[in-house]
Amino acid sequence: MISIPLYIFLFVYFAFLAIVAVFLFVDLLHIFQTGTLSIISFIATILALGIFTAILFATWYFLQNVDWQQTLTIWNSDWLRSIFRLPVN
Repeated sequence: MISIPLYIFLFVYFAFLAIVAVFLFVDLLHIFQTGTLSIISFIATILALGIFTAILFATWYFLQNVDWQQTLTIWNSDWLRSIFRLPVN
């Protein structure tokens, strides 16, 4: 039986959020370095930061009661026995 704990998915999600945060920081850095402080760049940046903040809040809200020690079964050989009705040893 192959199973993995749920917190592995949480770490993958945090890595994704870290990459998005780096892109947001690079976006802000480029806006200030190039001097393109227009209303369009301001609105796009505020929109991106707002969406990122909403995603962080939604993540906290929906995942606060999850038991991260639970395991997810990826493969179990008993599944084949139930399909082919092989006798269990």
